[in-house]
Amino acid sequence: MKATGKKAIRQRSAWLASMFGCAAFLLMAAKLYNVSLSSLASNLVIVLLMLAVIVGAAAALGWVIARLRMRRK
Repeated sequence: MKATGKKAIRQRSAWLASMFGCAAFLLMAAKLYNVSLSSLASNLVIVLLMLAVIVGAAAALGWVIARLRMRRK
């Protein structure tokens, strides 16, 4: 079900507020524990790369399964 009108705006606003809250929390934690922003950025890049590998592996497995099912028919 697709959100329309005021509901969509409310969902988008809640998502933006949570993202800003998360970013503020990370910046406060970095300041409190003396973690450099470059360290946080490098960890973010590593996490995004790992996520891309997982999504790519899942897509490849789905493609292989689809090909195997098409061959049986």
